[in-house]
Amino acid sequence: MKISYNLLRKMIDFDWPVDQLAEKLTMSGSEIEAIEHKGRDITGIMAARVLSAEKIKGSDKLSICSVHNGSDKIQAVCGAPNVAADQIILFAPTGSTIPGMTLQKTVIHGVESNGMILSEAELGFSDNGDEITVLPGDIKPGTPLASIVDYNDTVFELEITPNRPDCLSHLGIAREIQAMGGGRLVFPNTELNEISELASGAVKITIDDPIACPRYTGRVVRGVNIGPSPLWLKMTVYYLGMRPINNAVDITNYVMLELGHPLHAFDYDLFGKPEVVVRRAADGEVFITLDDARRTLNKGHLLITDGLSGVAIAGIMGGSRSEVGDKTSNILLESAYFDPVVIRRGSKALGLSTESSRRFERGADQNMADRANDRACKLIGEIAGGRILKGVVDAHLRPFEPVTIELRPSRANSFLGTEISAEKMRRILEGLDMKAELDGNISVEQPSFRPDLVREIDLIEELARIYGYDNIPPSFRPGGMLGASENRQRIIADRVRSYLVGYGGAEIFPLTLADSRLIREFDLDKNSIRLMNPISEEMAVMRPNLILTMLPIIRRNINFREKDLLMFELGDVYQPGVKGELPSQNTNLIIAMTGHESPVFWDGIRRAADIFSLKGILENLADYLGIEKPKLTPAPHFAFDHSRSFDVYSGQDRIGCLGGLSEKACSIADIKGDIYISEIDFEKLAALIPENPEFGELARFPSANRDIAIVVDEKVKSDDILSEIIKNGGGLVEDVWLFDMYRGKNIPAGMKSLAYGIKYRLNDRTLTDSEVDQAHNNIAGSLETKFSARLRA
Repeated sequence: MKISYNLLRKMIDFDWPVDQLAEKLTMSGSEIEAIEHKGRDITGIMAARVLSAEKIKGSDKLSICSVHNGSDKIQAVCGAPNVAADQIILFAPTGSTIPGMTLQKTVIHGVESNGMILSEAELGFSDNGDEITVLPGDIKPGTPLASIVDYNDTVFELEITPNRPDCLSHLGIAREIQAMGGGRLVFPNTELNEISELASGAVKITIDDPIACPRYTGRVVRGVNIGPSPLWLKMTVYYLGMRPINNAVDITNYVMLELGHPLHAFDYDLFGKPEVVVRRAADGEVFITLDDARRTLNKGHLLITDGLSGVAIAGIMGGSRSEVGDKTSNILLESAYFDPVVIRRGSKALGLSTESSRRFERGADQNMADRANDRACKLIGEIAGGRILKGVVDAHLRPFEPVTIELRPSRANSFLGTEISAEKMRRILEGLDMKAELDGNISVEQPSFRPDLVREIDLIEELARIYGYDNIPPSFRPGGMLGASENRQRIIADRVRSYLVGYGGAEIFPLTLADSRLIREFDLDKNSIRLMNPISEEMAVMRPNLILTMLPIIRRNINFREKDLLMFELGDVYQPGVKGELPSQNTNLIIAMTGHESPVFWDGIRRAADIFSLKGILENLADYLGIEKPKLTPAPHFAFDHSRSFDVYSGQDRIGCLGGLSEKACSIADIKGDIYISEIDFEKLAALIPENPEFGELARFPSANRDIAIVVDEKVKSDDILSEIIKNGGGLVEDVWLFDMYRGKNIPAGMKSLAYGIKYRLNDRTLTDSEVDQAHNNIAGSLETKFSARLRA
């Protein structure tokens, strides 16, 4: 949501500079994501009169123009098709500046040009760069641009939470400023100069579904002159992220941005009958929207009709058949309230999200419908010269019924740890335009623009926001049962976290909702649970695994140049039920790494992370937890490269997977680099851990360590070799491990060199060299016999 500093100042008188306002809004819950300063790089621009405009010989588009800036006659070359003599235009003489340019004397097509006749796009006022800006004829040449339009502005981009639809407007933000002590809010002028003809005689409104459309207001304006909007209106709408179209449409968009209530203007002459019927669409009904797209509707969509056929999809987009255009003379102006669920479902079903639908689906203000209509009609009358029919036709079948909430000041202070007086609480709530009466407790009537306020705790949150979280003193208030015991799985989870953090890992806490695009591209639809009314397509599916929510975090960190990563999560995953059963929920552990291993040693040498790095972490974790070392078995996986994809087993039980991301997976997730991931069923892992671990005494006799390096066929598994070493060690092998693998020079193609460390030990005496030699020779012989292994020197 974009907010104009200048427009705010018109609605409420406050003296906070930009940075202070941004901090106050952020601390009150309306986080400022970006601040953009508009017009700062514009200097020296003024109005001028075109004295003459003649085509340059040899050019199809260029004209040589003589302009007068109030004191001097200046020659300039212009390429706009609409330049003509006697126009009042915006002129940039040499030495002036516009975004990205300082004007200098130039020669164009052999003609000297001492400035530029400007379009709105060159000033950043709109996207129309094809034509120059033509000003009203009563503006005197030489008038500075700052006297024509207040182009210096600051635009805030806010992150508005879904429960605060009231803040999707300048009115809502001005109300926040009022509550924080910034002055008194002044509602925009809605006084109308109506003619005697009654609107009720010009249009009839019928609502077939009052649940989906509790209120619909309509006004009729005759004799409008559709054309370009004045410069201030184009600039304001464009600054706030919308494209100027014409004066009528721009006014509806302006009022929506100003008051937060969407409106729609119809060309009333294009209606088949002088009425509005709000009804459900029929399954398969086709409607052509303003973007000329054919939309197939269903009975979940709400349709605005003229009693014969559709003219708009309610709350989402109008239709091309009744679009306001240059020939429009009579306008029907709609300002309604539609049920948020109906609009959200309709928008999602069409894959069509608009500024209007975003506001309706969060919950617009039902009581703002008539006031927004009045405001838009006033501007249309002033700017487009229309005659406003008397009265508003208001079909209000289900009025808003506010909830009365009882706020206990003692409860609020106890909850917040504050000592705010009851009177100050009342003033804070009244600053938010709530009716609040103090009589011991505070009785608050829910305002129509705040559908999220229904409980006492909601009001307490409002008090905390406006009072200031930074003004609430820290306090320690223990509560609950001090002797409450933790369950075994949570204790194990804390041990796993402790170990992985100690290993250098960072725990992440993503949402449990996955991006539907990843689900689709990884072909996981059948194994996923989709939400009926998702907030967005990026959070539309209950994740079936932890990999789907780990990938975006890896991408974000790599994009922020954090390339050496070791991250983990203990979180829930969800699987659809089988044969009508409810979906299942399970806890998994995911570990992901890329870049280089941690930690960094004093010599600065770091080993690049690979699949063995991750395997080592799992094996060490298993040892830490007191369970059998996991084994890897090649197996396919949706995200892993086929040559680096394994199932993880503990004994005979499959407990997870481990592998390196495939090129396809990296492409889908938009990640560059080698990424290694292991996802383990945490509940199965926890079940393997003995409740009463057994401990053995430390060895009393020394060990004898030997190495053995062999060359074997590529297909031979290291695990099989390890088992063979232990089997043929004559009971003397205490431990064995792989410490090197080599392919390359002096190793035949299709072969690999493996080197193992072997620890020999007896518990009751010291081994002799001959005993160790004999066991070592037995091992070498068995490897040669079983695997055709060749010893390396």
